Amino acid sequence: MTAIDGVAAGQELRDVDAPAGGAAADYWRAACLLAFSHATGLSWPPPGEPQRSRAVGHWGCNPGIAWVTAHLAQECDDDGFLLVVGTGHAGSFTFAHRVLRRGGTAAEVSAAIRRYGAPGGDPSELLGEPDVPYVGGELGPALGVAQGLAAARPGLRVAVVVGDGECETPAALAAFAHHDVLRPADGACWLPVVNVNGARMGSAARFSPERLRGLLEGMGYTVLGSGPRGDDAARAARRAWELAGTGEPVVWLSVTEKGWPAPAELGGKPFRGHHAHKPAGLDLADAALRDDVRTWLGALNDPPVIGADGGVAAHVRRLANRIRTEIGTDPPARAGARTPPPVGAAPMREVDRVLARRAVRVLSPDEGASNRLDRCLAAGLVTEVLAEELCSAWAWGFTEAGTPAAVVSYEAFAPLLATQLAQYLKLLTARPPAGRPPLAVVLTSLGWGNAPTHQNTDLAGALLARGGDCPVRVVFPTGARSAATRLDDLLDDRDVVATVVCSKQPLLDPPDPGGPAVGMRLRGAGADADDATILAVGDVAVTEALAAMRLAAPHGVRIGVVALVEPGRLDGATLAAVREALAPPRPAVCVSWVAAHHLAAVYCAVRPAPTAWLGYRERWGATPWDTLAANGLTRWSLLSELRAAGCALPATLLRPPGADPGHLLPTDLSYEVRRL
Repeated sequence: MTAIDGVAAGQELRDVDAPAGGAAADYWRAACLLAFSHATGLSWPPPGEPQRSRAVGHWGCNPGIAWVTAHLAQECDDDGFLLVVGTGHAGSFTFAHRVLRRGGTAAEVSAAIRRYGAPGGDPSELLGEPDVPYVGGELGPALGVAQGLAAARPGLRVAVVVGDGECETPAALAAFAHHDVLRPADGACWLPVVNVNGARMGSAARFSPERLRGLLEGMGYTVLGSGPRGDDAARAARRAWELAGTGEPVVWLSVTEKGWPAPAELGGKPFRGHHAHKPAGLDLADAALRDDVRTWLGALNDPPVIGADGGVAAHVRRLANRIRTEIGTDPPARAGARTPPPVGAAPMREVDRVLARRAVRVLSPDEGASNRLDRCLAAGLVTEVLAEELCSAWAWGFTEAGTPAAVVSYEAFAPLLATQLAQYLKLLTARPPAGRPPLAVVLTSLGWGNAPTHQNTDLAGALLARGGDCPVRVVFPTGARSAATRLDDLLDDRDVVATVVCSKQPLLDPPDPGGPAVGMRLRGAGADADDATILAVGDVAVTEALAAMRLAAPHGVRIGVVALVEPGRLDGATLAAVREALAPPRPAVCVSWVAAHHLAAVYCAVRPAPTAWLGYRERWGATPWDTLAANGLTRWSLLSELRAAGCALPATLLRPPGADPGHLLPTDLSYEVRRL
């Protein structure tokens, strides 16, 4: 745990007599005492003294989550369950639960509280805790992530708690609506619980308990309800587990006021409802407020669940150990034998073949057949729902459970995935390596490969921009064989977001010797330098560059092509080789099938001299070839730019034929390929 260092799991806790009211009520009270102390900076044990100059983080949702969790644990057997909470707003509950499970001396707990949100301490929303499958700042995806976890792990019971305000998000509504699309694995179950506290963050929630009930019943759920009575909550939790275990869709609505059990006022200021969301307004230097807090915390610990030395009742710890927030990862399955793809296939055909051979679960918004996922569809690996955010959340859940998963999307819609991918990248960066398979993203129909409505390069650009030490890989295969080998390699990687950008139409298919950059020259050119160089990113760009090479050869002009297959992984030696291939005064042009400015840093690194950058600019025409031409990305456009840069090419060569040559590939092109 990041917030308490050096506390051994399983450390003995001081026994405190178990008061009446049951273990669930005692766990809830202990969790509230810890969470409030954590958020406000009070030393441990309660009532404590102020240790920080300000309160930080969130308070309001934490008691309701603890209430739900306690009763779920009480009504579950000793094997327990995996708990997924929806947002970083539950950071103080997460802290409290870890202390209740693992223990710690009063000094250790006080020190962790003091560090929370303090300069040089721990961030005010916890992130990067080892083996925790979901911690995200975005509201809504937790439901889908939990569905993915339950679908990937036979026998796993998953409970997920979200807020009523969270139910307003598209990601949460899509997960609720499509509960029957992604079913739990054998013996597993998925149990969603809504912490209905009447408030989202700074204002009232849009969904009343009655509206939520009507909405969820209309989606086919059995809806159970309870309030702040322990016997009602226990009955609801018991029945919820029974129904979830049979596979019947069930939701438990736990209705408690936000901030409860804190007083309606503290220090003369409201402290319930949306006022309880953050404790930042509490000034514990105020004597009257401090007296109110002492009185309340004393009453909450009566009869005691926290001893005078900070020890926690042993029966509370036993209950806490039924609630897991971590998930272990099964060893990844061995991949099937690799076989070479046929020469000249469409790149997406080979992506489909690799995904099917490796039994990767494919989550796709729509049109799996249009995206050439024929083998995956036949093998039952594809789940389609027209909700990109939900597909991304499902893939997150599968990946965290140790099952390889891929989101396949048109690039035009893929920016809807960007926020969740950013959250997942933060998780991967913050925690120790966990050995998870990659969360794979496959983008099709970039640029001119589809109608104008389907054209957009923003997601590829957003991922490329992360670069550096961020665990993201963006690969632009040179053709079908390249797509197959590169995807196989990506699926062997761990703890990354792995993105493949490729086409659906047949293209030239040069061999791929590996590495971040590949060089291509006319066969028999000898040791002489090329007359000009084209730097190409993307399989269509490589095809057009090689076609330009073929057109120029009869005129005695040697054009070399450098394909940047993985721009984000150019090491020192490769960067030097690419620079040499593009070194002035040799004319050069850069062409990509993403927006050129996405690659500006790479282009400037490999060719500091002025060079034309050709890329997708959201210009389109009636056909894919018209769109290619409108963006200035055809083979003739490349030759024209090279001529303008000083390459000795005849003007007659720059006139494209009247017929649409979009599917005309040079069959007599003889070239050699090398890894740079």
